[in-house]
Amino acid sequence: MNLAELGEVFRLARIAANLTQQQVAEASGVTRSRISMFETGMLPEIGAVKMLSLFDAVGLELIARRPGHQRTLDDVLVESVDASDMPVRRRVRTSALRRLKAAKGKP
Repeated sequence: MNLAELGEVFRLARIAANLTQQQVAEASGVTRSRISMFETGMLPEIGAVKMLSLFDAVGLELIARRPGHQRTLDDVLVESVDASDMPVRRRVRTSALRRLKAAKGKP
């Protein structure tokens, strides 16, 4: 997956979480203009710490795997144990909002 594809995945997760670019900027410490460039594939590079912060703000995680890794039954089982009965959109939104509130110091 290249940086433009990661930006698109991020954009879809942000929208599913019902968050604006400004809200994510405030929660992650990354400027709104940089977030916009990331989402549109116009950002030539982004540091790992900033990307992790952005992904965390919308409820995504990055997983490092060896090249050519295919999903295994173990991967599927771990994913099903981690997932609740709650739909993905709701799960992402809930965790993202919780992080935003924590970043702003609200309970």
